[in-house]
Amino acid sequence: MLIREYEANSLKECLTQIRNELGPEAIILDTRKARKGGLLGIGAREIVRVVAATGLVPREEVEAKSLSTGASKEEGRPKESAGATSAAAARAYRTIAAVANNSTEQRSVSNRSASATKTRPSPSISSSHEEEYLPSSTSKARRTTPATKSHPVEPAAEPTPTTNGAKKPSVSSMQRIGELEQALAEIREALDTLQQQQQLAQEQTVTAVVSALAPVVAPSAPPPLVLPACPELYKRLLEIGVDEALARDLVENLPDVSRWSEQARLPMALSALSDLIARRIPIAAPLSPTPGQLTTVVFIGPTGVGKTTTIAKLAARFALLEHKRVALLTVDTYRIAAVEQLKTYGQIMDIPVRVAYDQSEAVAAVRECADYDLLLIDTAGRSQKNTMQVGELKSLIDRLNTKSYLVLSACMKERDMLEAVERFSKARVDNLIFTKLDETDSRGSLLNVLDKTGVPLAYITTGQKVPEDIEVADGRRFAHLLLEEGR
Repeated sequence: MLIREYEANSLKECLTQIRNELGPEAIILDTRKARKGGLLGIGAREIVRVVAATGLVPREEVEAKSLSTGASKEEGRPKESAGATSAAAARAYRTIAAVANNSTEQRSVSNRSASATKTRPSPSISSSHEEEYLPSSTSKARRTTPATKSHPVEPAAEPTPTTNGAKKPSVSSMQRIGELEQALAEIREALDTLQQQQQLAQEQTVTAVVSALAPVVAPSAPPPLVLPACPELYKRLLEIGVDEALARDLVENLPDVSRWSEQARLPMALSALSDLIARRIPIAAPLSPTPGQLTTVVFIGPTGVGKTTTIAKLAARFALLEHKRVALLTVDTYRIAAVEQLKTYGQIMDIPVRVAYDQSEAVAAVRECADYDLLLIDTAGRSQKNTMQVGELKSLIDRLNTKSYLVLSACMKERDMLEAVERFSKARVDNLIFTKLDETDSRGSLLNVLDKTGVPLAYITTGQKVPEDIEVADGRRFAHLLLEEGR
């Protein structure tokens, strides 16, 4: 009997190898899946392992070997046994081989005796009487197969008659079958034991490697959170929407408040924090038109941020309070009633209003206002996500060669404000104007935008009244709006 172990990517490939090497009569002893390759089981691929064995050696081959000169009994044993993967499997194999050799030798001797008897019949017995002395199977074989002296028909086995005429195997045959079954059971048990040992060894190896690397790759514990020196102000900054990192930086830069009395500690810390915020905010110089020299300013930004109202407030401030010659120009011909709204403001303040439907008309309108002190240009609301519209604004600003103010609402999300500054900067953004501060208490996002972008703040608006609710940007005033009214 020949025992071998095969492995392949699938069971079908293993069976094909077994059929090609051991023949279609091979016996499958064990089938299991395993993983091969990779590092410590990582990246390994799944394979199939099959242990197979051949049947007993064919009778004709054993007879030929036994009749040949110098035949050795060891030739009946296989030269290699790839399936004997353990000592128990090897012992089982030797048992099977010994049983197989004994069986083949006994059958060879009995076959040669039967052959000699059949090839030398008694001359006094006729052919018809000869069949009576032979087993029934031999007579039937002679009747169906042409008789030849060189290849006599051999009986498969000599059955033992029973009382009811049935045939049963001899005691020696049943003993050999039992020994074979016991040997196969030992092989299977040995293979299972070996598989369990391999799996256990692999698990122990992985556990050992992980345990060794754990102190190296384990993330270090985060440092304990230490509150700033003045936790009340730190908490207030977080409540109004200031970034945690910025709030901690501001509070940690406060002077030592432990030297002050408990009554004066919080007010003095609040005043010091206002100074820090005021110094941190970039502030732009306010508009200061020179008489007889035209100053042009264009207002850009998303829709609904209050550009037209802001323009009206600035126009009223310079025309009514500072007595400057002010003109208005609108290129917002998309929004319904946008032109009428600006013209209404112009009539109230006695300020001329011009309308341009394209860039060429806008350039001509600027030339017509050359003798004015200040020209405020209103544009249509544009989405910062629309690259084409932002490109049109850039072309207009370049042709007019003017300063630009980006108008943003304090009610916008911080992420949207940051995106607007980034996208509109491709056109041009010189200063910022924050509107509608009266409509929100979460004004910390405005401080975040100024700190992250670095674009100077020019004006803030705190209501709808014209021209009262607009202020020139001031760091102290802005900090006051954040800390006092932002509670």
